[in-house]
Amino acid sequence: KNTTRNIPTMSTATLRPQESSEQQPSRLQALFTACEAQDIQTATNLLKNNLKEQKSDPTDIARAQDETTGKSALMIAASTGNVELIQLLLHNGAVWNAVDRQNKCAGNYASEANQAACDVLLRHAVQCELLLGAAGSKTNQSNDNNDDSKLNENGGYLDRQVEYSEDGNKLIDSAGDGVMMEWERPLMSAHAQIICSSDAAANASTSKKNILNIGFGMGIIDTVLQTDHTPALHVIIEAHPTVYEKMVRDGWTKKANVRVCFGKWQDELPKLIDEGIQFDGVFFDTYGEHWSDMEEFHQMLTQALARPHGIYSFFNGLSPDNIFFHGVACECARIQLAQLGLNAEFAPCEIKVNDDAWEGVARKYWFGDTYYLPICTWNAS
Repeated sequence: KNTTRNIPTMSTATLRPQESSEQQPSRLQALFTACEAQDIQTATNLLKNNLKEQKSDPTDIARAQDETTGKSALMIAASTGNVELIQLLLHNGAVWNAVDRQNKCAGNYASEANQAACDVLLRHAVQCELLLGAAGSKTNQSNDNNDDSKLNENGGYLDRQVEYSEDGNKLIDSAGDGVMMEWERPLMSAHAQIICSSDAAANASTSKKNILNIGFGMGIIDTVLQTDHTPALHVIIEAHPTVYEKMVRDGWTKKANVRVCFGKWQDELPKLIDEGIQFDGVFFDTYGEHWSDMEEFHQMLTQALARPHGIYSFFNGLSPDNIFFHGVACECARIQLAQLGLNAEFAPCEIKVNDDAWEGVARKYWFGDTYYLPICTWNAS
């Protein structure tokens, strides 16, 4: 839900089958048959003639999908686990993140076949995402002086009304999307424990630690931090006026060890950095932001996270509706954090969210049974 929380989706456009009443092109069916039979020579010949054949038939068989099933040649090849065949199709322009009528991509099928096939697609997908992300970054830089060219979705969220449910189990925006929900509590407890982890070489006691949380929401992790960990300094940055008003009513601004910064993290975090405050633990959980916002935060994080013992984590809802896309996004995050000197690990946590938890919520933002909790620490070198 890249319009809610900090959950980027794949930056490349996901292709879906095109509806048509015309008969499927015979060249496409021939390639499907070759892939099913793992006939690499026939597939090579069909792809070699693909561009020439498009002069009379515009179908790009390397990218096209079956109109009924949504299957592509790459999905069929992935289901066989044939690495050479997968590489052949990718080299000829096959789309790694196209999905079929079951919302499965080639990576999902490869994962069911064998690890080698999955790894080939994962490496290709990550390379595509990182290259497109870099290109997008350059485009954004060129538009820095043109505010009208940029869609600030977070700014749109801050202008919308949000409402806490009567039972206190949900925070919902005006579009009916969940900003935060009670089912996240065990995850927030785990995140709190991670960012407050003691290091024998650093502060052994949590009471000596400085902790930063970006995004209060329902205050789940902040409550856990106060009741279970009691840090020396607990800074909370919250940008939504309604949420901030509730924080004031609930007494958060009067707690002795709590400092509430009302505003966007883009404005408030630089002030904290200028004050020279270093944080032993940092948690990032915003709403209505995108991958580029998280990248910007990570750049700023390097100035705020204490070295060498600081620990960083974030709500990991990256591309949550497809496990392969989720894996690609996690790997992209790992690589980008590594470039900043941070090691990122993803610890599996079992989480079961019952369907009735989503009652009254327009869109789900979590789909699986395993949550991969990010644990990010400074590289020893």
